Amino acid sequence: MDFLLQHLGLVALVIASALLLAWPEIQGLMGQQNTVGTLEATQLINQKHAIIIDLRRTQDYEAGHLPQARHIPADELSSRVGEVVRFHSRPAILITTGASANAGAVKTLKAQGFTDVFTLKGGVLAWVEASLPIERSAVKA
Repeated sequence: MDFLLQHLGLVALVIASALLLAWPEIQGLMGQQNTVGTLEATQLINQKHAIIIDLRRTQDYEAGHLPQARHIPADELSSRVGEVVRFHSRPAILITTGASANAGAVKTLKAQGFTDVFTLKGGVLAWVEASLPIERSAVKA
């Protein structure tokens, strides 16, 4: 107990670090962040005609993306949401690289009438690891 009291700053740092590492899982458990694995994503695509929105940078998208994914970089979604708003009755699966981009995208899509918005857990890497198909964009000369 003396160690904890003498090193209170260190203990607080360890606790804060643990909370930050666990935060995405905590959000998922609280229902604030809906994620789907590759199996659930393929079911949504095949059975409910989910729309796939790839929010990654252009070079990442061109290197490999899910088939039929619509590429709208995260920083352009609010200005280009009209391109996908007609699909608001379908589930939307987001391909992102970070939680901050995901949170803004979910908010933008929900404001446009999307009710089922999910993020692919593990992103494209998880998709590839599951041996699912990837498309690559033609390199522009």
